[in-house]
Amino acid sequence: MQIDTNDHINYATYREHPDPLLNGNPLTECLTVILSRNDVFEQLKKGHPTVENFSDLPKFYQKSQINHFNRVISPHPMSFFLYQKIMELILCGYIDRNPLQPANVRLLSALAEGARDGQYVQYINPTFGITSAPSCLVSGLSGSSKTTTLRTVLSLIEQLIPHKEYAGMPFMRKQLTYISFDCSASPSPKALALSFFAAVDKALNTEYFKEWEKRGRDSVERFYANMQLIAAKHHIGLIHIDEVQFFLKYSASKNSPNLIILESLFNKIGIPVFLSCTTEGLALFKPVPSYDSSELPDISIPRRMISEREFVFSTYQLNSDEFNAIYDAFFPEEICIGGRPSEEFKVEFHRLSAGLPAIINRLARLHHEQVITVENVKTDDIGLLNAVYNSQFRHIDFALSRIRNSNQTTQLSSKQVQDFEKNLPRESSGHANWSKKSPSKGKGIVEHNIPDMPEYGYHEKGTEPVSDDDFDVGI
Repeated sequence: MQIDTNDHINYATYREHPDPLLNGNPLTECLTVILSRNDVFEQLKKGHPTVENFSDLPKFYQKSQINHFNRVISPHPMSFFLYQKIMELILCGYIDRNPLQPANVRLLSALAEGARDGQYVQYINPTFGITSAPSCLVSGLSGSSKTTTLRTVLSLIEQLIPHKEYAGMPFMRKQLTYISFDCSASPSPKALALSFFAAVDKALNTEYFKEWEKRGRDSVERFYANMQLIAAKHHIGLIHIDEVQFFLKYSASKNSPNLIILESLFNKIGIPVFLSCTTEGLALFKPVPSYDSSELPDISIPRRMISEREFVFSTYQLNSDEFNAIYDAFFPEEICIGGRPSEEFKVEFHRLSAGLPAIINRLARLHHEQVITVENVKTDDIGLLNAVYNSQFRHIDFALSRIRNSNQTTQLSSKQVQDFEKNLPRESSGHANWSKKSPSKGKGIVEHNIPDMPEYGYHEKGTEPVSDDDFDVGI
């Protein structure tokens, strides 16, 4: 980056790529690709910031240290492949959107005209030289680290790049290499637009959301047209839309957003898209049966919206490299009282967590916290681990039991995956509910059996229950 001493802005610097098609374009020459897998993993990895005197800290500060496990990142094994695919799509997508070429000027003019008239571009004129950009899909179990992995990988890429001068000519632009936002749980197409505007505002410090939330009487087409114009105007290189399974909730609602709308909004103007969803959302990508039994099912949606790769996330199997890595990250020797836990503890920890990253994270943190709370016990205490699980995960145990295998090194079946998603408690928005009981639709509230132990640190090895005067927090 070039640093402007007057306004302290780090402007883009340019470097040619070995691929000649990626050169002669300020939007591509300002981007540097990390070529080494080890370098990507090193930049993504975040270990626990353990202080040297952890065991001597007051109990409160030991617990604040345990809280820092929320910051730990053990990179998913697909991280490097994801990074390379994202960079490939961004760079190649900019080839036909070179701001120095007449075709891109014509495209911007067409989008500006559409925004003025309230008509978004659904079909690209061949004179623009742009074909529909590719799409990738990231799918997997709730809690399998899809969103975390995608967004940490995206964080390796400079999101906002200000330009000042290119090839000796003025080029005052702000380039957004990517944005990431959640699909709205509302069936309103304007809610999708507002989510997009908010993501742009967050990166650019603009006020598109504030402007458009007041324009409720404007047509949906005008919202869409301005989404396209803003995306092209700020040279967005890639768009990630999370929680796409929400489209299923309102697929029957008239004019609600869908995959075809996403393609026409972004792919049709040359912007590649990453979609992510739970396994439930895969129903969106199934071929559509024909009303005529003599005709084949329509595969246009899966063909167009997964025109590139699908990345599938699942649980970590026992003794796999990915489970060993995340387990080591959450049980560093400096934190473990009495030394690193035994292999027997590790096997039980995997069984309870079902190898699901979201559960691994929370179960490890709560277990460390309880070891500190109870005192005079070691981290390698399987009874305490089970007590923590029984107390804090009872509302999702039935769902987790659907994905537990007696042989912890075997893959999940499709039925296990479906049963897990079906039985996982959810918020009204549809997001997985990891910490509270939620009523099942139409079945009333399910009362779970409370573990036979006081909530204030009682441990089965103790001779009698303890009161809340003995410990400052419970399991």
